[in-house]
Amino acid sequence: MSLCGRILLGLSAATAATFALAPATLAAPKASKSIAVRIEGPNADDIREDILAIVPETLGVVDPDAFLKSLKSAGQTKPVGDTLVSKAQRKKAIDRIRKAGKAAKAEGVIYGVSRTNKKKKKEVHLVYVDENAGDLAVDSAVPMTGSRDDRKKALEELLGPTLAQIAPPPAEEDEAKGDREGEGEDDDGGDEEKDEGGEERDADEGGKGGKREPHEAGSALFSVELGVEFIGRWFDYSDPRTQNLRPYSVFGQPALSIAGEVYPLASTDIAVLKGLGITASYARALGLNSAVGDGDPISTTYQRINLGLRERLSIGDASQLGISAGLRFLTFDIEAPADLARTVPNVSYTLFRAGLDGRFPVGPVALTLGAEYLLPLSSGAVYERFKGPSVQGIGAMAGVMVSIATGIEARVLAEYARFFSSFQPEQGDAYIAGGAIDQYLGLRLAGAYVY
Repeated sequence: MSLCGRILLGLSAATAATFALAPATLAAPKASKSIAVRIEGPNADDIREDILAIVPETLGVVDPDAFLKSLKSAGQTKPVGDTLVSKAQRKKAIDRIRKAGKAAKAEGVIYGVSRTNKKKKKEVHLVYVDENAGDLAVDSAVPMTGSRDDRKKALEELLGPTLAQIAPPPAEEDEAKGDREGEGEDDDGGDEEKDEGGEERDADEGGKGGKREPHEAGSALFSVELGVEFIGRWFDYSDPRTQNLRPYSVFGQPALSIAGEVYPLASTDIAVLKGLGITASYARALGLNSAVGDGDPISTTYQRINLGLRERLSIGDASQLGISAGLRFLTFDIEAPADLARTVPNVSYTLFRAGLDGRFPVGPVALTLGAEYLLPLSSGAVYERFKGPSVQGIGAMAGVMVSIATGIEARVLAEYARFFSSFQPEQGDAYIAGGAIDQYLGLRLAGAYVY
């Protein structure tokens, strides 16, 4: 605050105290007006920022977390979504928004839903809800096509008249002049503007202040997934020459899986680092046994551990691209007796992995696709039997994710890994083959919480 501002504030406080003690009753100044602004859906932060840019300086903005709390207290615990567009279905949602605005002491609420309409065009549908129960002053969509400047212009044309109507008039000329003089005495005054709760913030924060949209995959602080996976493995030799090389196959064996991602700096505006996350997952088969023909079952262990880093990037309005790298530990161990153990394809891969993945909303669901390169750092017993083994691997992933409640998703995922190897045997070796193919498939049904 400038020196002039401090002096004025001190004089004002002294004057208020004097009148408070005096018997005369004075009329209190009229409280300043505020509005609440909430946007749902893809690109919500940018749309909200564009709306705040056209709010008159004399009109305050309610803190978004405080309004969200009021909204939940009013009974709107889930996103309004496309219901906002349907006049026949939105009455309850509008009533809850109106109730939340009143609880937050807002003059009105600008509520919007970013979506893809029936014509496959991206838009944000906006309404202005105040205490009046009649027709809404604003009830229309702004297209998301074109440049951001085009969108800002369209938002101003739609919202500008209503905002101008409810905004308090500017201060008297002499007060404005005093404010300008005070700003000239303190450089900070020209570099700060008011945030949504009326607090001062730096202008170069761009109005976002590190805010993120909770429960959105593109800005989530963390996610946790728990599921059941049905695994398969197929191992076979190419050009086998000796009789001690056993192929292997199994499919449909249930396994438990758990996975998680954490993005510690997701709530900041630090480039690159806000999208950098730590990932981990674990899967293990339950009650897996193997057998040779009609022989006795042999206890078998299958487990998979992933550890790594992932950079999350936004592409387009709602899609995300992931760039990941890390380690995978993949074990398939058949606890066979000594004679049989020399023929079964036991592996213990330690893998460096690097890959790309993407998440693409399509209507009410999101599709995910990915691919990765798997470089074995160690491979296990089956490869140690051969001279000159060379092992490489690739992986792929695909799935569908469906939102069933705020922050909760149902997921159906398929993951595939393929290791191909070549050997350099010599005549007289105990094990002779040209190479081997080792394939893994996991079909996973899971639930996830995204925050």
